[in-house]
Amino acid sequence: MTPQVEQLKISGQLPTPRGVALAILELSRRDNTTLGEIAHVVQTDPALSGRLIKLANAVSCITRPVVSVQEAVVRQGMATVRHLALGFSLLDQYRKGACDAFDYQGYWSHSLLMALTMQALGQRIRVAAADELFVCGLLAQVGQLALATAYPDDYSAVLKAHHDAPDQPLVLHERNRLETDHGELGIVMMGDWGIPRFFTDPLAHYEDPAHAGFPHDSRANSLLLMLRLSHRLADFALAGTAAQPDLARQWVEQAAALDIAPEQAGAFIDEVLASWHEWGGLLKIPAAALPPFAEIYHGHNDAEDAEAESEPPLRIMVADGNAFTRRKTMALLVEDSSHTVYPADNGNTALALAMEVLPHVILARYDLPLLDGQELCQALRATDEGRRMHIVLMTDEHNEDQLSRAYEAGADGYAPTTLSAKGLRTRLRAAQRTVQLQAAWEKDRTQLRQIAAELAVANRRLANAALTDLLTGLPNRRSAMDQLEQAWSAATRSGLPLSVMVIDIDHFKTINDTYGHAAGDAVLREAAEALRTSARREDSVCRIGGEEFLVICPNTDLDAAMYSAERLRATLSSRTIAVGETTKKITASIGVAMREPGTADIDALVSAADKALYAAKQGGRNRTRTLQRSHPL
Repeated sequence: MTPQVEQLKISGQLPTPRGVALAILELSRRDNTTLGEIAHVVQTDPALSGRLIKLANAVSCITRPVVSVQEAVVRQGMATVRHLALGFSLLDQYRKGACDAFDYQGYWSHSLLMALTMQALGQRIRVAAADELFVCGLLAQVGQLALATAYPDDYSAVLKAHHDAPDQPLVLHERNRLETDHGELGIVMMGDWGIPRFFTDPLAHYEDPAHAGFPHDSRANSLLLMLRLSHRLADFALAGTAAQPDLARQWVEQAAALDIAPEQAGAFIDEVLASWHEWGGLLKIPAAALPPFAEIYHGHNDAEDAEAESEPPLRIMVADGNAFTRRKTMALLVEDSSHTVYPADNGNTALALAMEVLPHVILARYDLPLLDGQELCQALRATDEGRRMHIVLMTDEHNEDQLSRAYEAGADGYAPTTLSAKGLRTRLRAAQRTVQLQAAWEKDRTQLRQIAAELAVANRRLANAALTDLLTGLPNRRSAMDQLEQAWSAATRSGLPLSVMVIDIDHFKTINDTYGHAAGDAVLREAAEALRTSARREDSVCRIGGEEFLVICPNTDLDAAMYSAERLRATLSSRTIAVGETTKKITASIGVAMREPGTADIDALVSAADKALYAAKQGGRNRTRTLQRSHPL
């Protein structure tokens, strides 16, 4: 920690909570404080009460809405309520300040959108409780508020320097003048407020694009990516209309790292922005309504598109053996237009050039040298590319037999060589309509291919989701039974042993009832991660409901299964997890069963393991049991 940061802490210049928030912080530091006492304090602040109830309903998976402060506090837990009270207190207290160059309203608008984006991402990516992620996003940039509060004049100079030299990061300008930066200061403050290192470690690095990140599969790395994505969305919403399309495309590219597909991005962002607009009204923070994300992302201008499509530029070939009339026709075509015109002085040259440049329109003299117009038309119509070209034959004569032969050869039109500019434009309109129809057809075909590809991806994702437990990411009960059926069939064919374990988290209902469902979910995620990383590579770990897990052990006899189960039990019992203000050990009881000659089917095998699990529970919990031998572990 720099001396400047330490001095700021000592002198008390940093933003601090007040009133109800301060009382909640003090209460939460006591070992014997109850959630009821916290709720009693929250009720003295109507604004905080309403905001907590609204947030509890926003992140609740329960159909019945929260209507009381007491229930909101119980659902969210003491730590989350403390952090939310802190964030809302700072918001109300520091809506404006002495730093002239600091945009206080813009800061809170940006912070609110970061909070809501983190909350929405948290409901998709289960790294922490959604309301805890809300606080993380709300306070992510609190160091800027601290510097504006502690050094209003100096920080105004920092912001002006950054405005004049935006290519240099803000933290560089801060360090040059203040010998600290908002990231460092924010982490110090959040540490003092009791926000866990799980949040502050990613917060310390997420603004640094050079930071390589945390281990790929870690929760810290997911949180780092979520913070970057939330910050990018807040930048997008507050940017000018000219910059928004590029920022939108960057957001979609970055979102792929969190498995948010491009086709899902629009609906996700529109929902977050709608929530931002609603919360902005509640908190008296500017939150402008934006057009649909898809409209900004594609950046279409309908009027310009319609005008461009009305007269598309054409590739035109003029095939004429007479140099004078050829140049005259070409001059008429390029006058006041964006057409590209290619000359050909005989039929063979015209045929070769047509296959090379694939013109939209061919204006060919009937009496072309080497290969006349009728023969050129027949040769082109014999190819796939040539059938899409609009061919107009030109001649000085007006012979009905010649006209008939021209159309029989496949010509689309017939015109005199003395055609005026107006006459040429009239003939080209038919060609332009053909080009538009072909373009529309190609666009439709491309869209159909894209839709088909997206449907295939969506179907694969739906199939995967139908077999995956959303909370833990493990295979769900349906997948577990499918896998066990396959393992049973394989064991039948090969004669190799097959064993299963049924694992139940001890005292899980007590955790849920005492600390709330968010704490229960955290315990399940921690247990699932421990089982997944500790199980043998050939075993399959599944969540089959509530706090129960099933481990399928192919080619495993009872002794090996019991040894493996005991290792999993010991691994779980060595784990601790923060629950509310305390830490809890995770323990589990495990029942093990092996397929025997008299085992009828997979249901009977799982039932045998269930009975062994019941014996482990009856024996005192946190132990491994089997009923298939006289001296179980």
